[in-house]
Formats: sequence, C-alpha cells, structure tokens
Amino acid sequence: MKKNIYKYLRIAVSFVLLIYLFYYLVDFKSLTGIIKGSNLKFLSVSVAFFMMSVFAAAFRWQYVVSLKNRKLTFKTSLREYFIGMFFNNFLPGSVGGDVARVIGAAEEIGSKEISVSSVIVERLIGLISLVAIGLTGLIFLNIDSGSDYTGISILILVTLSVILFALIIRPVNDAVCELIQTYIPEKISSNLILYMKDFSGYSKSPFKLLVVFLISFAFKIFDGFFLYFIFKSLAINLTYPHAIAMFAIINVIKMIPISLNGIGLSALSWVIILKSFNIDENLSASVDFLTITISLVISGIGGLLYFAKNTRNKKTA
Repeated sequence: MKKNIYKYLRIAVSFVLLIYLFYYLVDFKSLTGIIKGSNLKFLSVSVAFFMMSVFAAAFRWQYVVSLKNRKLTFKTSLREYFIGMFFNNFLPGSVGGDVARVIGAAEEIGSKEISVSSVIVERLIGLISLVAIGLTGLIFLNIDSGSDYTGISILILVTLSVILFALIIRPVNDAVCELIQTYIPEKISSNLILYMKDFSGYSKSPFKLLVVFLISFAFKIFDGFFLYFIFKSLAINLTYPHAIAMFAIINVIKMIPISLNGIGLSALSWVIILKSFNIDENLSASVDFLTITISLVISGIGGLLYFAKNTRNKKTA
C-alpha cells in the first residue's frame, strides 16, 4: 500500500513539474518549431554515439561477470542490456530493467547469485563514475545547476561508495550477513545471506574492479558525444567538456527519487542549467525532449528482442 502511494506521489510530482514547465516557462509552439528545425545529420551522429554507449555498457557487464570466473557472451549481455533499457523506460522506477537483466542472464551465467551480484556491482560502479564526472564538470567548468547540487552529488557519491564497499569487503559483508541473520526471519534470511555472500568474492579482484571503474569512466566519452551532437543539432554553442559534464549532472539529478523516471525533473533541470549560458527555456526544453525521445526509440529495440525471445522460448517449450 505504501509503495503504491509513493508511486502515485512521484507521478503527481512529474505532472506538476510538467504543468509548471509548459504553463510558465516553455511555449509549446516554439518548442515544436525548434525540434522540427533540428539538424538531422547531427541527430543521426548522436544516435550512433548512444548506441556505442549501450555496447560499451554491455561490455562492462560482461567483464564484471568474468571476475567471478563465469561466462556471459557479449551477444547475451547486449541483448539483456537492451531489454533492461526497455523495462527502465516503460515501467515506473529504474529497478525493473535490472531485474529483467538478472533473470535474462542467470541461465547462461549458471548462477542466480552471480547474476544478481554482477548486475548490482556493474550498476553501482557505473553510477559512481557518473557522479564523479558530474562533480568534476561542476568544479572545472563552473556550471551552475543550483546551489544544492554539489552537496546532493557528494551525498550520492558517498552513499553509493559505502553500499559498494559494504557489499564486497568481506569483514563488512560478514557483519551485514550477521545482522540479517539476527533480525530477519530465517525463511527470508537464509536466501538473502546466500546472495549477500556472493558479493564478497569481488574483493579478491580489487585491481580488476578499478579497471571496471576506469572502463566506465572512459566509456562516458560516448555519452558526452551523444549530448554534444544534440547541442550541435540545435545550434547550441557549448563545448564537448560541457556536454559530458551536463550529461552526468542531469542523470544524477534524475536519480533523486521524487518524480516518475525523472520526467519533468530533467526538463526543468535543463532549463535551470542552460539559463546560466543565456540559452532560452524553449531551446533548453528541446534538449530534454530529444534526449528522452532518442532513449525511448532505441530502448524499443529491447522490447522487440524481449518479445522475440519469449516467442522463441514458447516454441521450444
């Protein structure tokens, strides 16, 4: 019941933000005119870099699985990543996509526990690198995203790092397992501890985990170019460093769980951030519209792959 109330509150927040955006800040006619006039050549390049980013993320996940001496083919990793994107974009909240990935990859990996731990470790390291890039951009490019952004980012960065270390450092992991065993009924705790203990195995490969972080940090290059060419398509004269930093900042803001998948919150954030570069509200909102539209269209590939996989499984059953 509480979960449903929280979901409806997030929907309400998104609805209020969108009303405020289109009633007070953005002229819908001007917005559609800007989008229609966008440069298709630059948008095509932007889509290509978005696809590269998905391929890079799939490779990162495959590498994390290999740390547990298990095999996940790149073909499966890429397919399940696309399917995860589909669920993320078309279901409330961002957890559904990770659950879909866990289920989809478990059979090939040969372990539900490793499937769960690999997805969570990969996701945490990816988010940590994203927040780190956002903070770096904020400091060195003097990007104004609101007075509370730095504090929120540091809090998120510390929280994610603590969660990661609590999961993979064996003494901390053992202490968490002991708490679970003490305070949670045995029927639930026995399975939960089984999954928890699997995380501690990653602490045996600290250098390889650092490599995962560096891979994740490096692959954000594609995300930067994805946004940079959206800027170019709208004739916004901002540099590539601004693009990669702003991509991180917006995605960190979207992580704040007050709206439905960041809808409304991201558009308002673009308006506030780009205002400091003397870019008007309609153009700013166009950036959000194009980034979301490209993401939705590309994630549609995941929907096709999901239904194709289900059809194939039914035929072989």
